Amino acid sequence: MWEIKSCKKTDVCYPKSLRDMASAPEVLYYVGDISACENVVVAVVGRRDADERYLQIARRIGEMLAKKGCTVLNGLAVGCDAKALEGAVVAKGKAVAVMPGGLDEIYPKSNQKLAEQIVAQGGCLISEYPSGTKLQRYMFVQRDRIQAMLSNKVLIVDANKDGGTMHTAEYAVKYERPLGCFMETGGKESPSGNQFLIDSHKASAVRDTEGLMKFVEQPEYAQMTLFGAG
Repeated sequence: MWEIKSCKKTDVCYPKSLRDMASAPEVLYYVGDISACENVVVAVVGRRDADERYLQIARRIGEMLAKKGCTVLNGLAVGCDAKALEGAVVAKGKAVAVMPGGLDEIYPKSNQKLAEQIVAQGGCLISEYPSGTKLQRYMFVQRDRIQAMLSNKVLIVDANKDGGTMHTAEYAVKYERPLGCFMETGGKESPSGNQFLIDSHKASAVRDTEGLMKFVEQPEYAQMTLFGAG
């Protein structure tokens, strides 16, 4: 079993993106290299039950971001989250997985190997809960809050309007993290959550590779839709 370390808010290792936030945990528990959180961190999240097309899009996004030197972050959930992390691993990049419970037991167990690969490649696993903490439903929403706070940008691959992915989107807006949503081109219908966030001017539309790079690299790009632009 790997070594689980802890980091207090007053410690040098505590992520800078969280340090000045009142709602951030006083202590973080982690496995691996927590300095992965000091890169440009992009949360890539989406539905657990996404179809194969969106799963492959999530994987490709994770791969492209890792090749650009970004850290790819999410909650290691099955579906889009795991695929984005897989993409980062394939690209030999850094990834961070925020766990809903203690790090002594990976959730879901089906992603244990992926968690090990993340750590082996210089990324890390993070939780605000100590080992032995019994997993509770509310912890998943709390985990989504940490995801948003740790990120410089948040990208939604595929979200239902009433799905759990929207928690991360809501926290991104609350903490003023630029929010992007993958949007289909060529007349294809986009996911309901993605469309809602675009229509309500809370997120920017990311339609292709060029749009993804602009979203990551240009701060103003993520704010365009807040002023009613396309």
